[in-house]
Amino acid sequence: MKHLLILNNGSSSLRFAVFELEKKTAKEVLAGSFSLINTKSVLVYNQGHKKYKINYQTGYNLKNWWHYMHGILTKYDIAYVGLRLVHGGEEFVDTTKVDGDFLKRIVKYNDLAPLHNPAALELIGLVKDTWPRVKIAASFDTAWYKDLPQAAYLYSLPLKYYRDYKIRKYGFHGLSHEAATLYAAKVLGKKLNKLKVITCHLGSGNSLTWYMDGQVKDTTMGFSPNEGLTMATRSGDVPVSIAVYLASQLKMPLDKIEKILNEQSGLLGLAGTSDLRNILLACGYKVAGFKSSWKFTAEQKKLARLALDIYVYDIRRYLASYLAMSKNLDAIVFTGTVGVASQSVRKLVLSGLSKPKHCQIIIAPEGEMKNLADKTKKCLIK
Repeated sequence: MKHLLILNNGSSSLRFAVFELEKKTAKEVLAGSFSLINTKSVLVYNQGHKKYKINYQTGYNLKNWWHYMHGILTKYDIAYVGLRLVHGGEEFVDTTKVDGDFLKRIVKYNDLAPLHNPAALELIGLVKDTWPRVKIAASFDTAWYKDLPQAAYLYSLPLKYYRDYKIRKYGFHGLSHEAATLYAAKVLGKKLNKLKVITCHLGSGNSLTWYMDGQVKDTTMGFSPNEGLTMATRSGDVPVSIAVYLASQLKMPLDKIEKILNEQSGLLGLAGTSDLRNILLACGYKVAGFKSSWKFTAEQKKLARLALDIYVYDIRRYLASYLAMSKNLDAIVFTGTVGVASQSVRKLVLSGLSKPKHCQIIIAPEGEMKNLADKTKKCLIK
């Protein structure tokens, strides 16, 4: 029996799943993830009816994670691999076979998604080294936004910067938002061309997407995944004048500014931890199954409250704007690790917001991996 492996790297995580390929279906037989808990790696996976959890002393390292994961995969006949790539620009709007030409063309987007695309390409290299003959396909977060209206995707810059350099809003987390939209349509019994939803992907990275009557109308992430909401280590929206000030007045090189905005900001920059669970605990909220190594001093609690307030405020201001522009909204859909698991965050986000009476709140199980499997199967297996 041939198997399909799906790989989905986040900014500080790696999810994987194995699907058994039958004639018409793909049945999941293994699912797991690597994540960071207090700078250490944790592998959690389900195999059949058994659940496993293994702690490693090493931090974020894809080569190490691949080595640990490969030991689990040896019992499967991996013939196909599908990966999530965050950025495909306007060039890649469909799931694409990975070959030499693709690898030459895709590297131009590394600078636009520096926390994700290079890691995905590293994974492709590890896959090819391990199984030289395996067939590989890549699916893109940006593809969900290929039909964004011009008013939503163009910035108010001289048009030559779009025409010559394709500087525009691209949108990200598309595979997750697509899966959440499809889930909402199923729950509500509606066709996509009649569906009106706002999907909220909340995890280490955060984004909202407004979908109406068969088309994505807007989304919070833009030219890069750093735009929009406050995230674990990413700043979200900041005025360009701040970057100019850092460069001109503080003589800060551009690579350092980029590192600050992508890796040292967000919750980490505000509260000293990128883990929202620490912040929720410090603010007095319960987090099931999580033990923090933090010692919650008065100062840490104060900073945690500030970080949580900013985190929630950012989500609410975008959500409110999409609510105001929507007509007869069917649902607000939460997905992503935080969106699904944290009732506290959902309550904080929705508190006091005015929404249509018939608008439902839907929690969509993370369907990104199955979405990737379906796209990969369609691309590689005729």
